[in-house]
Amino acid sequence: MNNLTKSLSALAMGASLALAGSAQATPNLIDATYGAGAGSFELGAFTPRGGGMANFQSLSPGASNLIGWTVGGYGVDWLSTPAYGARDGVHAVDLGYYVGGGGSIATSIATVVGATYNLTFSAAAVGGIPSYKNAGHVSAGSGGLAFAPAFSADNDFANQVYYDYSFDFTALSALTVISFSADDSSTSYGPIIDRVSASLVSVPGGIPEPATWAFMILGFGLIGCTQRARRALVA
Repeated sequence: MNNLTKSLSALAMGASLALAGSAQATPNLIDATYGAGAGSFELGAFTPRGGGMANFQSLSPGASNLIGWTVGGYGVDWLSTPAYGARDGVHAVDLGYYVGGGGSIATSIATVVGATYNLTFSAAAVGGIPSYKNAGHVSAGSGGLAFAPAFSADNDFANQVYYDYSFDFTALSALTVISFSADDSSTSYGPIIDRVSASLVSVPGGIPEPATWAFMILGFGLIGCTQRARRALVA
């Protein structure tokens, strides 16, 4: 048995034992794949704009700054405290691109076909300007959800109010894409998302066997390695 096989077996056994305990919290598979904080947009090379816009960075389609996520549509804005509020940590993502329009952001996780997963996230909207929009949608596997958080106080960016959302989905393939998009293609601000988490609920037949966990863990590693290689090539 080589070192990789030993490592996978040990990790798989530990994961199965952890899942068997009802008091044990299920892991965020986004963080497990890309690193702690990836689901809350905390990882990557953040370079704020200058002048009076020092607390956000505009990311164009295809930008690789944000670890674990792919930017699409017109692009997105990567927000930071203290000028903008966050649900977890110091960063959040605005699905409206400052000088473009409605954007999207997506990540991928290794999944077991037919297994049920739960996706949770928080969203916020700021009112005060007619061009700001609050509606978006998210899709993953067999499921999806439209969301439109209530507007916060007019122009109060630092204290925007977050609302929590959750839905279950079934994995349709060994790799599941989780994608968020703004509904209005012309919006330059909103909706905002943060604290995205995907967790395993159940697999056909009950608690996954160690071998199943081994394949999932291997999948996490392969996705992470691909992301690191892509960032290295871009650099």
